[in-house]
Amino acid sequence: MKNIVVFNTETAEHRVFDVSDSDAENYQEIRSLLVKALDLEIIYDQIIEAYWDFKNKVNYWNLRSISTPFADYVLNHEIRSSLNSLAFNLFNLSKLYLDWHFNERKKRCFAFEITNDEAARVAVESQRQDIYDSNIHYVVGCDLRGHSQHSALPVRTFTTGVRYDHETSNRTAHFSIFYDYDDLVKAGVPKKKLSHDIKLELSEIIDGFVYAISQKHMLNRELSDSIVRDGRERYLTKWQSLVNDTNFERYRCELHLEGGEKHVLSLEWFEVYGHLQLKHRRSIDYSAIRFEK
Repeated sequence: MKNIVVFNTETAEHRVFDVSDSDAENYQEIRSLLVKALDLEIIYDQIIEAYWDFKNKVNYWNLRSISTPFADYVLNHEIRSSLNSLAFNLFNLSKLYLDWHFNERKKRCFAFEITNDEAARVAVESQRQDIYDSNIHYVVGCDLRGHSQHSALPVRTFTTGVRYDHETSNRTAHFSIFYDYDDLVKAGVPKKKLSHDIKLELSEIIDGFVYAISQKHMLNRELSDSIVRDGRERYLTKWQSLVNDTNFERYRCELHLEGGEKHVLSLEWFEVYGHLQLKHRRSIDYSAIRFEK
């Protein structure tokens, strides 16, 4: 027998309501859908936090390195070590997201799994191809992730210093981690995507890489939003009417399944989903932004 049990949290009183097998299964299916939607938001949030950490650390080492103008091998090691750790973390979190987003070999497509609509899969594949064709930084980022996991860390060398403009007397601090044609080929980037004189900077690669993931995430939201919103409302409506019948002012509601398995029916935990959508409202593209001093 499957039941919904409503507990009065102010007294020892409770009410038990029978639930059909189909309704119990529906509760679990909706909850699974909501958990999956929240999990993807959490992974995306981790990526953006890792991205901000990397950007902040690059700026930090830019300042530190010009404060130490002479060769300091210990400092150089600390620079490489911290940036490698941050870049490695970012790339691996991104791989996790991309595997959820779309993985042909594993037959995974998040939007299709949520919507069960073939049009969602088509939209994801179309955007995926557009990004691959137009965003070289994304292509490089994907290959750098595999290269850093299996062959070499992403930060091996860097250049730093201060450029002096004789006309304006302005000084500009620079900190760069460059990849040239040979570096990119060694990392597995297809030669047809590269010119022989190409030279890409790691921070710019990561900017474009994260922007592409951000675009994919906004599409996932667009495709799944109505399904997630409808599922949440149906989930709450199903048991709220039973709670109303109890006249309990303060309550806890549980779904009890055979074998003693229990599930709390509250969706307070799902408020995090809305919070993360507000926190990351739109795709992130810092490539055209210049910050004032």
